[in-house]
Amino acid sequence: MKMIRELGKQFPNVSITKTRGGHFVAQVGSARIFLAATPSDHRAIHNIAAMIRRVSRGQGT
Repeated sequence: MKMIRELGKQFPNVSITKTRGGHFVAQVGSARIFLAATPSDHRAIHNIAAMIRRVSRGQGT
């Protein structure tokens, strides 16, 4: 949950919700990025932030 709060602060225009399967999904404009609920990699938060930035840049938002 700490990871989700950090992403919410860093990207206030991105909506992050929990799926029925226990994962998280970040809604970036019309695109969706699915996230693991318990990332095993210590760089997971950085990789997810990079994915969100790439998608945001591609949509022009």
